Amino acid sequence: MTVGVVVLAVLATWPAGAVAAAGEKPCRINTDTAIIRKQPSKAAAKAGIGYRDQRCRFHGYTRDVAWAHITMKGSGVDGWVDRALISTAKEQLAPTGP
Repeated sequence: MTVGVVVLAVLATWPAGAVAAAGEKPCRINTDTAIIRKQPSKAAAKAGIGYRDQRCRFHGYTRDVAWAHITMKGSGVDGWVDRALISTAKEQLAPTGP
């Protein structure tokens, strides 16, 4: 019963339309600069910035799969980025720079 209450409390803090993924996956930023937002919206406040080839943890997508919930490794910045700005595929996790 306590676990169910904790899960409900966590889900209540997620933005509307957000869905949790089963587990986490490694990811990396695959663009020069990715603005990490506090909510899955271009109008939302900035939580931080990710740069090409920086590592992150992927937590899930919004229901429309437009936004990805991530946590940056190292800085711990947690937020939302456009789904096209990260890669979770194993073959694409290698750095792209020289």
